[in-house]
Amino acid sequence: MGVIKGICISEKRGTAKQEIEEAVFVKDWGIEKDAHAGHWHRQVSLLSYEKIEEFRKKGAKVENGAFGENLIISGFDFRSLPLGTRFKIGDAVLEMTQIGKECHSHCKIYERMGECIMPKEGVFAVVINGGMINEGDEVKMLETDMYLSIRDRDRAEKSFIATVVSGEATGQKAYITDGRIRVSYGDYFAGDIVKKLCKTFCGIDDNGSNDGSSLIKIGDNTLFIQNITGRPNLVICGGGHVAEALVKMAVLVDFDITVIEDRPIFAQKIRSLGVGNVICDDYVNALKTIDKNRDNYFVCMTRGHRFDEQCIFEIFKIPYAYVGMMGSKRRSAMVRKDLKEHGIEIEKINELHSPIGLSICAATPQEIALSVMSEIVYCKNKHCNNGSVDDNIIDELAKQSDEQRILCTIIRKSGSAPRNVGTQMIVTSDNRIIGTIGGGCAEAEIITRCRDIFNGFAMSMQETASKNDENKNRAVCQKDNFENKHFIGRPEIMEVSMNTDDAEKEGMVCGGNISVMLERM
Repeated sequence: MGVIKGICISEKRGTAKQEIEEAVFVKDWGIEKDAHAGHWHRQVSLLSYEKIEEFRKKGAKVENGAFGENLIISGFDFRSLPLGTRFKIGDAVLEMTQIGKECHSHCKIYERMGECIMPKEGVFAVVINGGMINEGDEVKMLETDMYLSIRDRDRAEKSFIATVVSGEATGQKAYITDGRIRVSYGDYFAGDIVKKLCKTFCGIDDNGSNDGSSLIKIGDNTLFIQNITGRPNLVICGGGHVAEALVKMAVLVDFDITVIEDRPIFAQKIRSLGVGNVICDDYVNALKTIDKNRDNYFVCMTRGHRFDEQCIFEIFKIPYAYVGMMGSKRRSAMVRKDLKEHGIEIEKINELHSPIGLSICAATPQEIALSVMSEIVYCKNKHCNNGSVDDNIIDELAKQSDEQRILCTIIRKSGSAPRNVGTQMIVTSDNRIIGTIGGGCAEAEIITRCRDIFNGFAMSMQETASKNDENKNRAVCQKDNFENKHFIGRPEIMEVSMNTDDAEKEGMVCGGNISVMLERM
């Protein structure tokens, strides 16, 4: 347990921080009115009270805030803690994202004392949950949990999970976001390994492309890199009859949904369908509030092409995965002409899907919605033919649970296997199944293996415990390790093959080979 000894902010960059008695943490921002707050990984700076006192004993006359620290906290040696460590202060929760910093130009403290403790001892954090804090508040350290960090991630950041599946570092794991380690288990990912990963993995390159998940080899180690894009977001501009039908279909294919509608009656009707994010506002104003996410799929189906054009102009200013507009061939040609006359690049104009949807001779709102959703899914899968993380899987792994769980991930496939690399499923000891890696005989084989692991583990525990006290103690350790939420031991790689002949014999619609990584969680 720690205690807040000081709170410091500066309202302008380049000015010294001043001590205050209380502050408000803002989620994914930092301390209210602090100039260094923002949407980045160094929202709040922390420094140990004990380290400051040691420095003062050397003769340094420094006031609180002199090192640029936001929070002075006693009771923790921050530098010794792993990235991802969380701190709870009342309702507020911080997560540590960086240890130390590079000193580009020596400060006045360094010039006077020959050293400064902030670059070496200071750490930085992001605000996971906001809240009010006061000097003297208790600070509780929470267990590092990779999947909590992944669950609470910034969806706009380029992120992936790296797991060593073979080699000397087998079993070590890291969550890497925007070229930085956010959380890691083990010491393999220290040094230049993250830079090598970011350059080698085609999904996280300098151009920001993101092609999915894959196996890569670095030295003697083989790593599985899993893309973490989360669910795609469908942004529908317009709340008419087709939009209503499109919402229902988007739910079925696991899209997050945002609907923008400037008419209150229509907006309320969309809300009645269970859509949580409905923005009733001017289209241009509303689009400016949309997160700058590469996985946004925009559909323009307002009540008039004038409003559609306004939407398209605004959408072209931000990242997008898809832009479509409902309308006839004539209307689409008119809009393209207007876009060109207003200086929109021809490359962007050519990316506009209009008339929207696949050509299925659609007539009813439901059929039109089907054609639109089909085109969006086609574009999504064509752009990224590998599986990305399932939010339902992440939510399950982030939960506190007494169950034993095995995470099953497809790391390699060939042939006509139904699910892509990166697809995941969780099997629990109480026979719950979360997600699917394809169903049928292959999935059943994986589930059976997981249950054998659970049963075998329980049997070995019982047998070992009955031998002698020494073995009993060893058994308890094994159980504790198994139930630890952190990654445990060496993953098991299971090969599942269903060739064409076997598939036909079993009445399967497809065959192929998959390699599945089993991780005890």
